[in-house]
Amino acid sequence: MDRARLLRLLPGLVVSVGFLSWFAWTAEWERVVESLAGVKLPWVLASASVLFSEFFVRTLRWRVLLGPMRTAEGLPPTLKIGRLFVATVVGMSLNVVLPFRAGDFARPYLGSRETGLPIPPLVTIAVMERVFDILGLVSVLLLMVATLPADAAAHGPLVTNLKVYGGIFGIAGMLGLATMIAMAVARAQARSLFLKLATLLPGPIQGRVIQLYEGLCDGLEVVRSLRVVGLAMGLSLIHWTGGALSIYLLFRAFSLDLPFAAAAFTTVAIALAAALPQAPGFFGVFHAATEKTLVLWGQAVDPSKAYAIVLWGVSFIPLAIVGALLFWREGLKLSELSGRPKPEKS
Repeated sequence: MDRARLLRLLPGLVVSVGFLSWFAWTAEWERVVESLAGVKLPWVLASASVLFSEFFVRTLRWRVLLGPMRTAEGLPPTLKIGRLFVATVVGMSLNVVLPFRAGDFARPYLGSRETGLPIPPLVTIAVMERVFDILGLVSVLLLMVATLPADAAAHGPLVTNLKVYGGIFGIAGMLGLATMIAMAVARAQARSLFLKLATLLPGPIQGRVIQLYEGLCDGLEVVRSLRVVGLAMGLSLIHWTGGALSIYLLFRAFSLDLPFAAAAFTTVAIALAAALPQAPGFFGVFHAATEKTLVLWGQAVDPSKAYAIVLWGVSFIPLAIVGALLFWREGLKLSELSGRPKPEKS
């Protein structure tokens, strides 16, 4: 690894090591082990199964978004669900074990190989998937507000604050979705309005903002169909609700008497923590975010640490194992997945 890439990796390593050290240093490990020993395995397996099923949902959403596209020859892409699932799992597993979110580059390459589509529009689709993930996360936030306990006094100011701020951010997210749909289905009118508003910005900033807007519109061009947007949004909601459900099932493994709203809140907290720079594997940051979220809901520190360890395990270990097996079975090499032009499909 060259020096520049090492320097880019260093902040994430520092953040992960710092959080992991804090997580370990503040634990009473006898109590953590005691909590781990009492875990109910059937609930753990149920949680892991729901988490892994999310990759089928992501594959279905990818297939929906790829459907309107055309190959360089003007033909519909080849969209075999099994092959798209392999590309999805391999790409997501590489994001876990390699730095710089390498899977985000690998998945478009593998998708190009399987569908016959060129890589650049597949990268655009990957960006749009991030947008749908954000909207799915906002939906989980609204679900959290809807399922919060009615008795706010029982949880102190936490429930009250979550209702207020969760509702505000949830409504803002839905307005963002409406704006995105308007931009997709009425691009000319939306562009005209935006350019008028952009003239209010200072000159040096104006050009950059317009460039960013045009790039977003290019991405929206592939999902101009309201049917495609609706299906993608529905699958995103299923995906992120499934994540909250898996966390809720794991509550049962630890006999934690927490509402579904706490699982939704934990889902949002972990997703926000994942945006921080960190080492491959999400070590430390994931654990700290999970622990602190449960403590906010009135759980003891050491059982919360045990829960964080198991949740990390069911989230990433099955993915890494299956991804490695598929990577080996497909005969892939890391040098192939560098984003370079793909070889001709046989």
